[in-house]
Amino acid sequence: MALNRNHSEGGGVIVNNSENVLMTYDHVEITFSDMEPMPDAFKGTKKGSVFLTPYRVIFVSKGKDAMQSFVMPFYLLKDCEIKQPVFGANYIKGTVKAEAGG
Repeated sequence: MALNRNHSEGGGVIVNNSENVLMTYDHVEITFSDMEPMPDAFKGTKKGSVFLTPYRVIFVSKGKDAMQSFVMPFYLLKDCEIKQPVFGANYIKGTVKAEAGG
């Protein structure tokens, strides 16, 4: 995972030459929990857009926040579940592990 490495000043996303954006979703919220200690950049609910590439999920926040972008490579995602509550929005819940030295 990487923080603030894949966003452009105009609110877009920066991807490597070897990958392309497969899907984009706007009006997405991301929340972090079960993190000790919780850095300020991860506190609260972040709103923005998600970009799906063949190798990773990139979240780009809307507005000026300490977290401008957050990258989740697929090989670091664990225990992912798709939740479809009767009275609420659908969501994905899972664990993102930090890379060694991250």
